[in-house]
Amino acid sequence: MNFTIHKDEFREDTQFNRQSLQTLYFAYKPFQGRILMILVLGFVARIIILSNTNVIGYWVDSYCINNCRPLPSFFKNFGNMQYIGLLLILSTIGFIATLVFRILFSRLSATAVSQIYDEVTWRTSRFPMTFFDKTPAGRIITRFSSDYGNIFRLFGGPLAEFFSILFDLISMVFLITLASPYYLIFVIGISGVYLAIYLLNRKSLRKARRELSASRSPSVAHFAETTQGAAIIRIFNQSRSFEQRFTLLDQFYLDQKIQTVRKISLFSFEMNGLSAFLLLMTGLGAHHLVQTQQVSVGSVGVAFGFIALSGNTIQMFFEWLTQLEDALVGVERLDNYLRRPIEEGSFLPAQVQFETDHPKYTPDQEQKQEQELKNKINLKGTKAARVDFIDLSFRYAESSPWIFKDLSFSIESGEKLGIVGRTGSGKSTLISNLFYLYPLERGFISIDHKIPNHLLLRNDPQSEGPPQFSHLEGMDLLNFRKSIALIPQDPVLFLGSLRQNLDFQNNFSDEELYHVLEQVGLKAWTMAHPKKLHISIEERGKNLSLGERQLVCMARCLLQDSPVVVMDEATSSVDPQSEEIMVRATEEFFIGRTQLIIAHRLSTLKKCDRILWLKNGKIHRWGPTSEVLPEFTQT
Repeated sequence: MNFTIHKDEFREDTQFNRQSLQTLYFAYKPFQGRILMILVLGFVARIIILSNTNVIGYWVDSYCINNCRPLPSFFKNFGNMQYIGLLLILSTIGFIATLVFRILFSRLSATAVSQIYDEVTWRTSRFPMTFFDKTPAGRIITRFSSDYGNIFRLFGGPLAEFFSILFDLISMVFLITLASPYYLIFVIGISGVYLAIYLLNRKSLRKARRELSASRSPSVAHFAETTQGAAIIRIFNQSRSFEQRFTLLDQFYLDQKIQTVRKISLFSFEMNGLSAFLLLMTGLGAHHLVQTQQVSVGSVGVAFGFIALSGNTIQMFFEWLTQLEDALVGVERLDNYLRRPIEEGSFLPAQVQFETDHPKYTPDQEQKQEQELKNKINLKGTKAARVDFIDLSFRYAESSPWIFKDLSFSIESGEKLGIVGRTGSGKSTLISNLFYLYPLERGFISIDHKIPNHLLLRNDPQSEGPPQFSHLEGMDLLNFRKSIALIPQDPVLFLGSLRQNLDFQNNFSDEELYHVLEQVGLKAWTMAHPKKLHISIEERGKNLSLGERQLVCMARCLLQDSPVVVMDEATSSVDPQSEEIMVRATEEFFIGRTQLIIAHRLSTLKKCDRILWLKNGKIHRWGPTSEVLPEFTQT
């Protein structure tokens, strides 16, 4: 069994990059003042609790007759009840302070690391379409589930335990020095040996954890692919082959898991064996110091208790440190998405907190953008818009063949254009180009002589002649896309209510929603349901028929009120009644809008003003419907 981990999933370098640590700093930066105060509280709490050992040492020394160390003046008049009372007070205060520290720190830490999820989501949603074309869904899901789970599992709460261990070590060094400076030598020696063991294992542990994180993706990706195509798999009776591949991928992950656990267990065994040996050496050393009268019996009890505790604590510290590195692997993998380039022309929202190199809106720009779209200033207040395809040259990659080469044509404002062509002629690619989902190699597509702002920046001031886009104005890419309403062949609905699927931003009243539902023939269906506009829609609209899903998309487009409407094979899979409603929409509801209609059923195109016949990415015929459509029908 031999599977290759994708290069984006695994780094050979065992060092954590600085950008990952910077991402953690971004997450905790808004809370740094409060977190610092809470850490101080946690440190004081651990000193208070551990100081009980010193108090007990002084209590023991108060019974000393020979070779006694002098008691501090504070304890000279203490009796048994005073010692007991002091121990109870210190324990109570330390316990309460520790509890408050852990609760407050865990809440703030969980809030801080949750920002990483939000920030990565904002950027991932703006990645170029080529990223989603090439990256399996399961690989993306793994980043936002397993990898983020590793981060939250440690930073969301247990990190407080790690700091408590660190505070214990610092406190013990201080308190053991108070008992006798001799014992500090033992602590330093123990720490040095543990550090050496950790450094010897660090590279192999980091590599094993990275390989384990990367090995999750293949099985998750295969599982996601299988669930999406479950019906086809059953129809073609291919369940066994998919089960076998999933079993192999899952076994690949389990093998990596076993290897990682084996390395971690070996590390823990080395630590435990070392603890037992060091404890023996510490006991022998303490006995020698007592025999040579260099320390008191009470200080031996304090020191031996601290050294035994510190050995265990140091071991726990390095084991927790390896778990921290496990979480850092998750940060590193999410950071890879955090730093990737986003789509050209896209901006992050003004509310993002992490300071990456991506462009983002200012609050004023966001307000202006929303106002322009609301008032249709960007389209001069017209109900329809002219669309120009000028010298359009496009291919999906430099090594791929051209889909379009110097393609030019114009659609007049309010015109209804039918687009026909055999499979592979470029019809759907033309629509994706209209939305600028992929970068154009040359040329442009404008709506009322406006193009996305980022294209205007391509003018070369050093070139001779007028700038390429001198006669055009710029428009925000998001507004440009909102100027086009799309009814796709495969209608997209989301988990939520009917209202949420119609009105994403809650901009419309119930009356307006019922009006568009009536136009598409769904009002009676909605009113008959007990929940009415709050009918539950399952993921991808699985609880609706294809025709109902398509009509909901139609209603959504009517609400969008865009000057350009695109129907991409929207009637190819619906029943005749739904098709009749959709054809009627092109004739009545979208009257006066500029319409681009790709239809499998040519009867849908009979009332178009003109027909564009594409063949191998070129205009084969272009003219009145009465001339072009009959000729296409005969081919």
